[in-house]
Amino acid sequence: MSESKNSSNDLIFWQTNRRKILKAAIIAGALSQFSFLEACASGIIDEENNLHFTAEQNKILKNVMEILFPDDGNGPGINALNSFKYMLWVMDDEGAYQKNKDKVKTGVEWLEKYTSENYQKKFTELEKQDQEKTIAEIIQEETGEDFCSVLLTYILESLLLDPVYGINPEETGWKWLSHTPGYPQANEELRYENILTIVRASYSVNS
Repeated sequence: MSESKNSSNDLIFWQTNRRKILKAAIIAGALSQFSFLEACASGIIDEENNLHFTAEQNKILKNVMEILFPDDGNGPGINALNSFKYMLWVMDDEGAYQKNKDKVKTGVEWLEKYTSENYQKKFTELEKQDQEKTIAEIIQEETGEDFCSVLLTYILESLLLDPVYGINPEETGWKWLSHTPGYPQANEELRYENILTIVRASYSVNS
């Protein structure tokens, strides 16, 4: 069996078993290492006119994220979780891990070129099965693997983020995973960016 065929099977296995895999990861404590709040900056995120990606790249990123975490009856998709908005928050956050942000930018540009060379089409013009085939192919390459891995990390973070940030609305991800969040939970007064403001002000006074 070819590597591409194996990759396609792996992608299908992930899509249909993600709830089981993620619950096991939570129990093992693996997901507790994510910095869920690192990107929740104040302000309104304009998803269509952000400063990081072109309109076409926005569409590509949403398509790739939907393939990685589809709304297929096996759990909530990225639209229900507001995962794309969360990713843009990360891109805007100066304190977020720059290497991961660079991998997203490099990856989406690389995918555009890959699709143009192999299909003579834009990624968004491909049929869904060809999009999935392409994702299965690119994860065989380091750039493609890094790209999809970072996007999946952001999706998983959005799955467990407190709804006070406008992500994971109505506790959609928590309910799907039967996840009980820690206490006390965040509120408007204790949002991530407000806590940072207090800490920075305190540091400035004591410096």
